[in-house]
Amino acid sequence: MKVLITGGAGFIGTYTKELLKREGHEVVILDNLTTGSESNINEKDVFYKGDIHDLSVLDNETGINVIVHLAAQIQVPVSIEDPIYDMKQNIEGTLKVLEFAKKSKVKKVIFASSAAVYGDNDNLPIQEESKLKPMSPYGISKMTAEKYIETLCEINNIDYVILRYANVFGPKQSTRGEGGVIRIFYDALAEDQPPQIEGDGGQTRDFIYVEDIAKAHLYSLNTSSGVYNVSTNKEITINELCKIMIQEMEKNISPKHIEARKGDIYRSKLDNTKFITASGCKPSYSVEAGIRKMIKELE
Repeated sequence: MKVLITGGAGFIGTYTKELLKREGHEVVILDNLTTGSESNINEKDVFYKGDIHDLSVLDNETGINVIVHLAAQIQVPVSIEDPIYDMKQNIEGTLKVLEFAKKSKVKKVIFASSAAVYGDNDNLPIQEESKLKPMSPYGISKMTAEKYIETLCEINNIDYVILRYANVFGPKQSTRGEGGVIRIFYDALAEDQPPQIEGDGGQTRDFIYVEDIAKAHLYSLNTSSGVYNVSTNKEITINELCKIMIQEMEKNISPKHIEARKGDIYRSKLDNTKFITASGCKPSYSVEAGIRKMIKELE
């Protein structure tokens, strides 16, 4: 298949590109390099420096079968400080991608959504049918983009797979975004500095290694239209996470607690049964195994 990856020079996009290529797919990358890195692009890549708000740069690219839409504003604090910017990137930008998909007769759109659409929900693990009650403009923008995709793809006879990610982490990750806490902890410990934990550290997350997200994109090429959680279905506190990283990096350092962050959910654990059943794709890495691999690659 010929696959366009928006945000393909970014953290998740790079792993997705590499896996799809290994599996024999033709990949086209679009990235404005605002958060993506030119170092993630090599001379064999078909790369366009451009923005999802103006996809005319792709006018000569024909035969695109699938769009993996990763380009987004991913920071909760930024969405709170500047909700209009967040809306333009995550809602308006998605609409531009959907317009391009219709014009280019794309067969399927795979969309990177987020656990943030659920907000706080004590009914764990959270299932796809759970009530959506986002606590930040970021969560609202992802939820709204999902609804546009469902509606417009059905109207225009385009298949779609919406993937609600748990917290993604891995070696190429920056400190931005929800999974960024692992990279933040790593960077502090590597400098022999105490990692900073926001709030009491009892908040939980469901972390998933980036290679499992790339694999989910690969399997989504042949998965029926729908909304799916992509996770390990494991809940871990930030305190526990920090302890694991201190042990794996063999540091004798204690964390420092700071003020809790606004707009954060407290507990998160996503039920991944629906996606595993629909696609046959199971996560390969536990949090501990993912952290060990990340540390090894970064050292």
